[in-house]
Amino acid sequence: MQEDLGLREMPVVTRQDRKYFSKIGIAFFIGTLLIVAIQGVSVVLISWWKPEWLGNNTGSLLVSSLPMYLVAMPLMILIITRVKPQKVITQRQMSAGQMTVAFIMSYAILYVSNLAGTFITAIIGFLKGSGVSNVMADAVVGTNRWVIFVLMVLCAPVYEEFIFRKLLIDRTAVYGEGVAVLISGLMFGLFHGNLNQFAYAFLLGIFFAFIYVKTGRIRYTVILHMLINFLGSVVATWVMEAFDVGEMEKAVELYQNSPAEGMAAMQSVLPGIALAGGYVLLIFGIVIAGIVLLIVFRRKFRLMPGEVTIPKGKRFKTIVVNLGMLLFCGFWLVQMILQLVM
Repeated sequence: MQEDLGLREMPVVTRQDRKYFSKIGIAFFIGTLLIVAIQGVSVVLISWWKPEWLGNNTGSLLVSSLPMYLVAMPLMILIITRVKPQKVITQRQMSAGQMTVAFIMSYAILYVSNLAGTFITAIIGFLKGSGVSNVMADAVVGTNRWVIFVLMVLCAPVYEEFIFRKLLIDRTAVYGEGVAVLISGLMFGLFHGNLNQFAYAFLLGIFFAFIYVKTGRIRYTVILHMLINFLGSVVATWVMEAFDVGEMEKAVELYQNSPAEGMAAMQSVLPGIALAGGYVLLIFGIVIAGIVLLIVFRRKFRLMPGEVTIPKGKRFKTIVVNLGMLLFCGFWLVQMILQLVM
């Protein structure tokens, strides 16, 4: 083992490791093609057999998501596991208090980076003269909340954390925690296929990867991912439904014509207003607390070197500029560009 890791000539190390990263990239690229192909076939078959199922967001989300979670992603996992892991991450426990702090931090990262991504896409939309669609927001609006819960709170976190944290980091941590964390965040962000989600998925992926390399337990990041998706999709959708903007506008208009009737109408929408206001205050409280905690604990975000060190100046070429990684990254970059220009 010492001969393999410490006594090889540096050029040989670089060539071999570049091939290894290429194998990882190819595995993820093939998995990506499987997801796209299986989703595409499912949509075509349903549009031919039961086109009415695609007539609303709930049906469309089920048709595209169920084949991915039931068929494509399990196949993707099998393909990735063909590349042998090179490091076993040491397992450590996280207390309930540490999990709470991690959740508050992660939600702050999500919120701030999402604002940045939304701002950038808004500028791009302004420059091109038309808006840039928010894929996630469009998918959630009008979708059955139980469908959202099953797909986004249960299925997505389990598969995404297992693939982009455990499988990916177990195969890259030998090169150092920094390499593993960065590549996990980058590939996780690109996998979402649009700029709106890339901004927060990239940074959140880095944070989750940091937790995994320090604990070696995927359940912690799965739980955090579930909580974030629950608060951002299920709870947010419930609050939006409870706060009926149309009824509020009608109450204001009625008040202008008849104050007495308007006040009565206002009382009927007050619970929704109070719920929405409480939700906003909760979110802002979590975000502010998370930013403070990130600043306070910033010195604890230390990443250890690996058993194999890639020479400086050759890291990008070794890790990214290889066939597999270029195929994976290139495919998703094209999807992101198409989302911006179409």
